[in-house]
Amino acid sequence: MRVAVFVLVSLALESFVLAPPLRAQGSTPSNILLILADDLGVDRVGAYAEHPDPGRTPHIDALAARGVLFRNAWADPVCSSSRAAMLTGRYGFRTGVGRGIGQYNDRELSIDTPTLADALRPAYATAFVGKWHLHSTPGSNYLVHPFELGFDFYGGGMDVFPLFIGDGYSLFVKNSQGNLGISTTYATTDEADDALFLTRWLPEPWFVVLSFHAPHAPFHKPPAHLHTQTLPASVAGNIPVHAKAAVEAMDTEIGRLFAGMDPDVLADTVVLFMGDNGTDGPATTWPFDPWRAKKTIYEGGINVPLIVAGPGVAVGAESAALVDSSDLFATIADIAGAPHDTATDSVSFLPHLLDPSRPSTRPWVYAEFFDANGWGPYLRNDRTVRDTRHKLLRFHLPWSHAYREEFYDLVADPWEHTNLLLGALTPEQQSALDGLRQALSELYVPWVESHPGLAGSFGAPRLTGEGPLTAGTPVQIELSGARPNSWGLLFVGLQQLNAPLFGGTLVPDAWTAGTQFVLPTTAAGGFVLSSTWPAGLEPGTSLWLQHWHWDPGAVQGAAASNALRAMTPP
Repeated sequence: MRVAVFVLVSLALESFVLAPPLRAQGSTPSNILLILADDLGVDRVGAYAEHPDPGRTPHIDALAARGVLFRNAWADPVCSSSRAAMLTGRYGFRTGVGRGIGQYNDRELSIDTPTLADALRPAYATAFVGKWHLHSTPGSNYLVHPFELGFDFYGGGMDVFPLFIGDGYSLFVKNSQGNLGISTTYATTDEADDALFLTRWLPEPWFVVLSFHAPHAPFHKPPAHLHTQTLPASVAGNIPVHAKAAVEAMDTEIGRLFAGMDPDVLADTVVLFMGDNGTDGPATTWPFDPWRAKKTIYEGGINVPLIVAGPGVAVGAESAALVDSSDLFATIADIAGAPHDTATDSVSFLPHLLDPSRPSTRPWVYAEFFDANGWGPYLRNDRTVRDTRHKLLRFHLPWSHAYREEFYDLVADPWEHTNLLLGALTPEQQSALDGLRQALSELYVPWVESHPGLAGSFGAPRLTGEGPLTAGTPVQIELSGARPNSWGLLFVGLQQLNAPLFGGTLVPDAWTAGTQFVLPTTAAGGFVLSSTWPAGLEPGTSLWLQHWHWDPGAVQGAAASNALRAMTPP
C-alpha cells in the first residue's frame, strides 16, 4: 500500500510541479464550471464518433472543438460512487460508497470526508446545482448535507427521480438552500436556470457544479422545443429514442447556459464536462451491448465522455491519457492553485490540458462497483484496472473471497469480445497481466478509519492501526484524544452492526461475534497496543474495532472513537 500511495502522490506532485498554471502568476484565478451528465456514455456524444447514431449534441461537440477531448476516461459504473470519487479524490473502498445510495438507511458520504469544495474555499465561492445523490433519505442533516461537505449554495432534486418511466422530471421535490419545495419546471431547464443565475450572482472566482439528472430514468418525453427527435407515442417500447431526446434537451440547455453567461465571464471560465457512468442498458443500442452498460465494469459501463475547455487549455485536441473520475479533484484543485493532499487517489491531468499529446501520466486507472455500501461483506464486488492497452476485470463471487478474472486487449479488441485468459498469453500479455494484478494488490488497504465516533469533553477520540496484517507480522493499535485515566472498553468483532449507542455507532456485534476488552486510557488520554497478527484468518477477513470510555463531561456521559476496520490481504 505504501508503494501505491507513494507512486500516486509522486505522480500528482510531478503534475503540479511540471505543469504551468492556466493563468499567469498573480492574476485572478479562473472560474470553474463542472457539468455532470447522469448515465451518459461515449456512445451518446457525437464528438466521440463511437456510435453510428449517437443523437444530436451540437453544444457538447462545440465544447470539444474548443478544448480537449479525453478518449480513455473512466468513472465507476454507478452514480453515487463516481460522484463521491470526484468530490473526494478517493476511491469507493476508502469512502464506503460503491454503488448508488439507496433512499433509506444507506451509508452516505461522511461529512468528515474532505471534499473539493473544502479545498477551494475560501478563495472560491462554491455551489452545487442538481442531483446530489450522496445522502440517504431523511436524516437530521439530509437537507444540509451539501453544506456540510463544503458548498456555499445548493439547489436541486437531491435524489434519483422516482419511477422507471414517467414525468418525474416535471414534478419533483427541490431543496433550495435547505428549504423544500415543489418544482414543476422541467428539471433539466430548472438546473440550467439555477446554474446561469449563479454564474451571474456569485462573486468571482467561483466553482459551480451543474449536476444534471438527465438522461437518467425515468424515461420520458422532454419538452418539444428542446430536441429534434421524432418520438413515438409509447415511451416504454421506445426507450433509446426518448433517451436521445433527453440528451439533446440537456445539450440544448447547456447551449443556453453558455449563451446566457456574460461573454467575459465565460471566456474566463474553465468548463469540464463528464458523464458519471455509462449509458443505461435499456437506452443502449448496437453496436454497444445493453448487458455491458451501466452497472457493469465493462467499457460500456465505465468509459465516459470527458471534455475540458477554457483559458489556457489546448484547442480542438484529443488526449489518449488514462483518467478516472477521482482525478477531477486534483485537476480542479491545480487549476485553482489549491492544495490537494487529502485526495489520496487523485492524479491531476492538468499537464494533458496544456499538452494533449503528452504520454499518460497515470500508468493505470481503476474502477469498482460493490454492494452493499460500506465495508462488507459484499454481495457483489467488481473491480477493474487498465493500462494504455490491456484491461483486467475481477469479479468477486457473492459473499465469498473467491473471484474470477477476464483480461482484454483494448487496442485489438475494444468491444471486449475475446477473454485472453481462455488461451495462451504472449510474453507481452503476461507481463501486462502481472502488472495489472500488482496494481490491484497495491490498492489493498489493511486499515480503514470509518464511522465517526462520539466526541467527549476532550474532543474526538481517534483509533488508528499499523501493520500489514499478515500472520506473524507486528501490528500496533493506538488510541489518542480521549479523556485521561478513564475506564473504557475496546470492542472487537467480525461484523458491522450499525447499532446506535450513546449517539455514536457501535461497529462490532459484541454479543454474537465479538469480544470486549477492558482497556482504560492512560494519563496521556489514550493507549498503544503492540502485538503480532495471528495466523488462521481467511484472506479478506475484516475485524472491526471501536473504543468507548467513561467521560462525565460529555453530553451522553461517554465518548467513542471512530470505528477501525482491519482487513487481511484478499
